[in-house]
Amino acid sequence: MRYLVTGGSGYIGSRLVERLSEREETERIVIADVRPPRSFRPKSEWAELDVRAAGAVRELVARERPDVLIHLAFVLNPIKDEQLMYDIDVNGTHNVLEAASHAGVEHVLVTSSTTAYGAFPDNPVPITEDWPVRGVAAFEYARDKTESDRLCQLWALQHPERTMTIVRPCIVFGPNVDNYLVRIWADAPFQPDLGGNLDQLIQFVHEDDLVDALTGLLDGRHAGAFNVTGEGLMTMRETFEIIDAKIRRMPMRLAKAMGRATWRLGASETPPGQLEFAMNPWVCSNEKVKEALGWQPRHSTRETFEITMRARGVLQDASQPSGVVPEVGAPAA
Repeated sequence: MRYLVTGGSGYIGSRLVERLSEREETERIVIADVRPPRSFRPKSEWAELDVRAAGAVRELVARERPDVLIHLAFVLNPIKDEQLMYDIDVNGTHNVLEAASHAGVEHVLVTSSTTAYGAFPDNPVPITEDWPVRGVAAFEYARDKTESDRLCQLWALQHPERTMTIVRPCIVFGPNVDNYLVRIWADAPFQPDLGGNLDQLIQFVHEDDLVDALTGLLDGRHAGAFNVTGEGLMTMRETFEIIDAKIRRMPMRLAKAMGRATWRLGASETPPGQLEFAMNPWVCSNEKVKEALGWQPRHSTRETFEITMRARGVLQDASQPSGVVPEVGAPAA
């Protein structure tokens, strides 16, 4: 098997490349990224690639003729240049899919996100894969993921003889994850009580469990969309209590005003549009991927959160058992 992995130098891409390189049937892995991987694995090599460059993408895919194209090249940490982020996330996805079309790639796997569903009061709990992706207009990451997801759905309709796998993970945590989402819990001086957010449900998936699901979906050539989440749910209040975070009451109007100001001044990594995800439901079912693969996450939502906070030095006590997740609100599946 020959693989081409865009964004293969990232933390998920690196774990996936490591896993694929250990397989006897793997012939070659091309890591297509703007930067080289931190370490090279057997059977892998790096090709410098900016997915915004349509010609370069088409040339590389045509030259390599991979059996499977895995598209992981997205911007997670929000940037103020929304056009640049769009160019990488959406136009980059378009370029990759166009290149796959012309090169006759038989299997394409793309990582979307559960944020593509958006956070809305009328969302079902939990959300299944047949629910439409709607994004949130004020949050560029969710907005871009939604459009990229729709491009993948369109590609699948245009190429019914090929396999398109759309993977929608929830928040990915783990000891190797270092992004603005981790810092929301690990580095904030206090957590806001906005009058409704503390009881909102949230879920996490461990990075290793996500890689397990990705490899299973690749092996089975499973077509369609698949939510990938950890087992169990937590409330935001529980996440704050676990790390003994200070909680301060804050009116939503003030929170939005402060969010806009701090984002504009560069004092915050979190765009104000993300507040929608603190106030409205967006937890998802993982039943489809479990049924398709016999996959079972090794880490619960709670375990994944605790592992991540311990890795950041926020949570010190590792002696407390965390394998059992009490049922909170609606079930995750």
